[in-house]
Order: sequence, then C-alpha cells, then structure tokens
Amino acid sequence: MIQLKNICKTYRAGPNQFQALHGIDLTIEKGEFVSICGPSGSGKTTLLNMIGCLDTFEAGQYLLNDTDVSRMRDKKRANLRNACIGFVLQDFALINAQTVLYNVMLPLLFSKCPYREIKKKALTALNSVHILDQAHKKVNQLSGGQRQRVAIARAIVNHPEIILADEPTGQLDSETSRQIMELLTELNQRGITVVVVTHDPIVAATASRKITVIDGRITSDTVDVPQ
Repeated sequence: MIQLKNICKTYRAGPNQFQALHGIDLTIEKGEFVSICGPSGSGKTTLLNMIGCLDTFEAGQYLLNDTDVSRMRDKKRANLRNACIGFVLQDFALINAQTVLYNVMLPLLFSKCPYREIKKKALTALNSVHILDQAHKKVNQLSGGQRQRVAIARAIVNHPEIILADEPTGQLDSETSRQIMELLTELNQRGITVVVVTHDPIVAATASRKITVIDGRITSDTVDVPQ
C-alpha cells in the first residue's frame, strides 16, 4: 500500500539548507497500525507529510497503492490524497464558530455529491466516533476530546483507506488520550490503515508496529508479535 524508496528531503531557506530525511526506505501494508516516534526535529512529521502527499522530495520514489506519486502533478496528487487519506491534526483544525455537523460535512461540500447524501455521510461518521449527539452544537462548545472526535469523523467521512494522525493526543489529558487511541484502534480493526506520529511512548505503544526516527533516519522498526 505505502512504499517509500530511498526518500531524501532537504529544506532550503536562502543560502541555508537542512536535510530532513536521509534515504528513507519504508513499507506499510494495508490494515497496519503504525506509530512514528522521535524527538522534536527528528523528521517524523516530515515523513508523515511525505506519506500524506503534502510535501515533495528531491530524491527517491513513493508508491501509494502501486501508483508512483513522485511522477504525479500537483492536481492528480491532490485527488489521490483526497480519495485515499484522512488527516487528524494536533490542533484539530476545526471551524470553531460552525456546528459539528458542518465541520464534518466540509470535505464533501465541494464535491458533486447531493447535499442530502453529504449530510447522511457526516452523521454516519459522527456515529462511528460516538459523538452523534453533539452534531448540532458549535465546535467551541465542546471539550478537547470531543473536538478530536469531530476531527476524526471529518477524516473518515470520505471513507479513506488511510488515517494519518500528527500528535492526535498532544493537547489532551491522559484519560482523553487513552479514549482517542482506543477510537483509532477501533477504526484500524475495521480495516483502515492508521499511522500516528507521537512523542508519547504510551500513545506509541498502542500501535502494533513502532518506528523510531532520529536525525531524519529510521533507527528502529519493531512489530509486536501477538502472544
């Protein structure tokens, strides 16, 4: 499903440059639950952005569902991203003054899908993350954990094959973090591939596979073997 081959990424700002990724080789199969860990500045978010087709690279190859992303133009890459990938961010990235339902509907509002069908899909997504009863509340009336559930509902409203979560528990207390990771586990058990970037070892331990990135290189890649 996801295959990175010798990916290198350098950021340039005038005469200065910083190599964020050094020859990354990584394969993630359909249905895996993967955590990517490492200290600040290690390259883990850059790696997630590569997987999410949000950033480009100057060397290497990226295959997503056997499609060579590295050869795609921006529009085709965006279409592939919208069809396959849902994103969950640390800051939720919601419109606080709008309702929960509107926020979840938003990714579909510019599609050719009829409004009635868009609303039905959004309500189904909210039900999947156990927050349907909050559909008509404004986002600014919700707790942090509820907002993250809304963000996850928005991420899955288009039935993506992959969820990419960047520090999804970063603004949450320990109990709410546990609930959010349980929800991501539940979605993974339904067949969705989940990749989580985190600095929290407890969150990382939720995944069945743990990848550590340091200084732009994968330094370990371990899989939990069921007892």
